[in-house]
Amino acid sequence: MQREVLEQVADPAGKPREALVSLLIPTHALPPFSYRIPERLRARVGVGSTVVVPLSGYSRLGIVISVGREAGEKATEDVREVLEEISPGARTTELCRWVSEAAAMPLSSVLRAALPPGLVTGRYRVVDPAANWSWIRGSVVGRRTLLDALGGEGLKEAEADGRIELSPAPAERRKVEWVVAEDANLDLGRAYRQRELLEEIQRHHSGCTVSSLLRETGATRTTLKQLVRRGAARLEKRPEPPPIFQTRGESVRSERIFTRNAEKVLDSGGTWLWRFPYGEQKGAVVAAAREAVETGRQALILAPEIEVVESLVGELRRALPAGYTVAPYHSGLGRNRAAVYQAAREGDLDVLIGTRAAAILPLKRPGVICVFDEPNDSYRAESGYEGVPIHAREVSLERSKIEGCAALFLSPTPSLQLYANSRLNELPARNSSERPSARIIDMRGSGAALSSTLLDACRRSVEADERVGVISNRLGYSTSVSCSRCGTVRSCPDCDLPLALHKGTNLLVCGRCGRREKFGGSCEACGSERMATTGLAVERVREDIAAALDCPVGLLTAESRAEENAGIVVGTARYILSQEWDIVAVPDADSYLLGSRVGAAERAFRLIYRATEAARTRLLIQTRVPEHYALQTALRGDYPSFASAELSRRRSLGYPPYTHMASLRLRGSEGVVRRAVESMVRPAMDWRVEISTLVPLDRSGTKPSWQILLKSKERPAVARAAGLAARTIARGNSKLKVEVEIDPEEV
Repeated sequence: MQREVLEQVADPAGKPREALVSLLIPTHALPPFSYRIPERLRARVGVGSTVVVPLSGYSRLGIVISVGREAGEKATEDVREVLEEISPGARTTELCRWVSEAAAMPLSSVLRAALPPGLVTGRYRVVDPAANWSWIRGSVVGRRTLLDALGGEGLKEAEADGRIELSPAPAERRKVEWVVAEDANLDLGRAYRQRELLEEIQRHHSGCTVSSLLRETGATRTTLKQLVRRGAARLEKRPEPPPIFQTRGESVRSERIFTRNAEKVLDSGGTWLWRFPYGEQKGAVVAAAREAVETGRQALILAPEIEVVESLVGELRRALPAGYTVAPYHSGLGRNRAAVYQAAREGDLDVLIGTRAAAILPLKRPGVICVFDEPNDSYRAESGYEGVPIHAREVSLERSKIEGCAALFLSPTPSLQLYANSRLNELPARNSSERPSARIIDMRGSGAALSSTLLDACRRSVEADERVGVISNRLGYSTSVSCSRCGTVRSCPDCDLPLALHKGTNLLVCGRCGRREKFGGSCEACGSERMATTGLAVERVREDIAAALDCPVGLLTAESRAEENAGIVVGTARYILSQEWDIVAVPDADSYLLGSRVGAAERAFRLIYRATEAARTRLLIQTRVPEHYALQTALRGDYPSFASAELSRRRSLGYPPYTHMASLRLRGSEGVVRRAVESMVRPAMDWRVEISTLVPLDRSGTKPSWQILLKSKERPAVARAAGLAARTIARGNSKLKVEVEIDPEEV
């Protein structure tokens, strides 16, 4: 969406008389509309104001995206009201417009995500009830109820006559039981449990929730009921307190390196990268947050998962000086998020720690945005999930520029998209002081899934009462094909990507250009016919180790957990690498190193690097490509060398981050999908955008999946083309579903 060129229309006093409003209706088809600003509202309407405006006779909620009038368009209706208490503000609105363009999303959907969570938009307040109405003045009535009682035309007339007004509001907080001490003179000399509980209640002058009281004191509800019955306390229903906590200042000291670099980041502003071990990132978060709050600014800390958010909240409550406020922000808070949102927007909250949904939350006085574990995939919302479908890294970079605050990205292995950014400043890297001894087990010439070297190491560790974490590919099928004799990988000659073996088809397919080959034949390098697949499933690795060693082997994945305290535990990388082990083993490194996606080498480097941090003493890696640059640089902990090699390769092939891409995924029969692409999508493409052939995707489901890739050096061109393609297909074939992803992390 290109930004409109607006003609400023003002009265003699210089106050604008018209506003361009994006209505909060989630569709690309509805453009922004111009509305007159009545005299009574001119001082209150600005970019980022939430307003009530008419559309087809009904009141609608919208956000002002520009003040003025689009050339050639005349406003015919007035803004009805301004809702300042839920207005996102000018800077947040500008950020939402950028996200809309970058992600090919309707602007209304992005703006809605920047409003208070749980906002109830279909409620009206009765201002002047008619004689035959059952509602009194001040009543709040739902839209459905009004339509049932008045009908569509009756609702329009009631709004036009000023009898009712649209009155959206955040969802009410859940009501819970509170306990309050009463002024009762009781002799509790012998009832010591009641006496202790009453003393704790009396410490909370305005009362406290029953659940927190019982949890902190260990008392029973029976004891509390006895106090209530004797008149020493009373119970009442109140809204649940918001999860906003006071810092305690228990340990305000930190390493000088953290403090010195945090001062540099906030004093200089701009965007910064800091590479140091994963386990030490909390120290940098604390230092950045402390520097922000002590200079009167707010800190926004982004974390990939709810568990990390809650852990950081606890750390910051302890480590920041006493007297500041800290709050989490994630989907698990339910209705309580609205209170956190409002406190952050009004500047009453000093530090906000949230998941990706917090990336566009308004702040009154932003000082620093700190992205914990920057390359994590959880920072990007998938279709149907909360958040915007663009990585929080990109949102933070743009937000830093719009709001003039600092952005600090933390990771020992940052994404190449970030590392290649020309605006990025880098703080001195800090490497792990201790690295485990690493053993590469060359599997060329071997037909076994697990080597005797790996099995012997596991056996000796169990005998020594050590723990072994074994990382296995979570996929249950092969991802690529290589020669068992020399290690050569079957790759696409045009895209330099390994060909992926599609389950059940016996076909090798390039995920970039769609090239197809039959599985089988001989190795082009050495002539051997021993072509083997990669990708050992978790269950198979577990069974093989248990059978070979005759001992219990644990399982640790998102779907299953069993015997987690066993000496040997097999699991996916996410769960194995979240804790420390005496030995970490990667029995099938090739499933990562030889993946068929553009980012396979980057993901493999990150996994092996993290494995060196998780292993206390030894790291064992089985591979048929022991000389692979991602493997060698990861074992040395040499991120700059890996980045130099991989970025050089991507530049020569025209891959991200040197180009921008969009992925369009379609479900349907090949004939229907191909006709839609050739007749509707390809003719509509901008000359600056390349379009790939139709590529089959190896996915389970009732309908086959297909993908086309759009590519350009300009992100706006790719985003516009992807949005146009999706709309064109939707208009031409309503049954054909299209999923659009701009700059996907994996191509």
